[in-house]
Amino acid sequence: MDTYARTLLLQLSGKTSFGRQSAVQWLARLLFAPATTFEDKVFLINNPETATALGVEPEPKRRYSFSRIEPGFAKLEELARMADKIEPKERSVVEQEILRVYQNVFLYDLHTRVFRFALPSSEFQITDPGIIKTLGLPETQKIFSFYDLASRAELLQQGTQGLELSKPETWAVKDKELFGLMNNLFHWSTTYSDLPFAIVPSLEASGQGWLSPMDAISREFSDLKVREEIAYARDMVVYYWNGEQTPFDLAARSLSNSVLSRAGAATQKNIRKIPLELFYNRADLFLWTKMFYALAFAVFLLSFFMTRSWLRPAAFSLIIAGFLPHVLALVLRIIIMARPPVSNLYETFIFVSMISVIAGVIIELVNRRWVGICVASVCGFVFLMLSGKFAGEGDTMQMLVAVLNSNFWLGTHVLSITVGYAGVCVAGLVGHLYILQRIRYPKDKAALESTYRNMIGALGFGLMMSFLGTTLGGIWADDSWGRFWGWDPKENGALLIVLWCAILFHARLGRFITPLGAAAGCVLGIVVVMWAWFGVNLLNVGLHSYGFTSGIATGLLAYVIGEVVFLGLCVPLASKKT
Repeated sequence: MDTYARTLLLQLSGKTSFGRQSAVQWLARLLFAPATTFEDKVFLINNPETATALGVEPEPKRRYSFSRIEPGFAKLEELARMADKIEPKERSVVEQEILRVYQNVFLYDLHTRVFRFALPSSEFQITDPGIIKTLGLPETQKIFSFYDLASRAELLQQGTQGLELSKPETWAVKDKELFGLMNNLFHWSTTYSDLPFAIVPSLEASGQGWLSPMDAISREFSDLKVREEIAYARDMVVYYWNGEQTPFDLAARSLSNSVLSRAGAATQKNIRKIPLELFYNRADLFLWTKMFYALAFAVFLLSFFMTRSWLRPAAFSLIIAGFLPHVLALVLRIIIMARPPVSNLYETFIFVSMISVIAGVIIELVNRRWVGICVASVCGFVFLMLSGKFAGEGDTMQMLVAVLNSNFWLGTHVLSITVGYAGVCVAGLVGHLYILQRIRYPKDKAALESTYRNMIGALGFGLMMSFLGTTLGGIWADDSWGRFWGWDPKENGALLIVLWCAILFHARLGRFITPLGAAAGCVLGIVVVMWAWFGVNLLNVGLHSYGFTSGIATGLLAYVIGEVVFLGLCVPLASKKT
């Protein structure tokens, strides 16, 4: 439940909490008392043009409430329908944002309906005391819920039996009221179908299906166990509105126990992992990791301005302190998801971050010249920060798409190519440091030589792993799609990394480039990796387009321009210092 709540709120607002409320607390309000969330600013609209198109004044914090969006929902639906007809690769940024916002508002609205079956509705108002008495309903009440009448559907059917054989104008007032109630029951069963929040196990033979409470009423309410579970869910709604915490907890526990007793073997196995997942969510290990890496870099920078011998060892210790929760978080994800650590774009960042930190630690242990501290702290922090962009798009522990559903290839091809990304990125960062060293300390030949060797070593490691990953990818492609190579954009990107690294090594050995030129080439190597990493996600074509992500083109272009400016300014300056 905690993961579900966090994922939903993250998808809507880009945050895992709302104000001082946890995600679970906010989800409870959305499910049990939807109207209390109408003023909550939980809808993230990144593009102000999208807000304007909906007739909403753009907010500085880019978050809007349902009450502000709802008047323009018909317009939003119309715009989304038009945008959906456009090919994905042809859509503008505004059109993509309109689709995303519409999907989020629609999802929010579906959640407001989940427990509506337990709340009194004017559509189930009964004015005839005789009907109330016949159905065994409280005689002091006039308005009832869908659940109240669905649980007495057999009595209603008995009361309306034979009415279809006579003309409506001959019906008595009581008959018309009974028929109207039956008609409203049918209307609700069709209108409130296929809702989210599936918490009731289906009676299907596979034992893998789950239903929302409303769908369970419509499809499987004749089963006594299902009726019992729906009754518990209904009680939860009543106790929530009455503010009765203890009875609410008892009803929730009873529902949980009943559901667990009927869940299939696979579900039972996953349920045993819930404590681990709760710890993972609540510990927020990656937040601690980022804090330690950022603090390590700050202490590292401070060491250049203060002659304190303990500063750099302290920075190294902070890196180790951040690395421990980093590894723990990855291990927990592996156990919870029962698959290798990389299966989506979010996981590539947290994994590349970890490999980069390991590389930095090794460099520092071997050379002890601060380069490793810089590599570990910068790469560790930056890649984890980038991962947050993809975490904000939704569930980071979602089920795999079919093309990726192979633990063997995820553990070989995907890990190899991702480690290759890390190696080339580390080489690129060390290349930056080498160029800056050439400018600041041109006479320190020993330090320059040490940094150069680290750069070439990282580049060689990146080349080796990229080549291995590309080869394994071809074998996987042959196994999955019947061809080893198809010039798919992702395949081309991987090949480009291998060729770029090979060109640098051959140019170095042939003396076509100097160490400074090799450093510049390593810096550009990061650009090549970014193209391979994101190329197919920008193009949204090819067999590897399962990881399509929008909205990164501007950031990637800005990064490339920044690197070009860095090289254009620093390389000439460094060459003059030689």
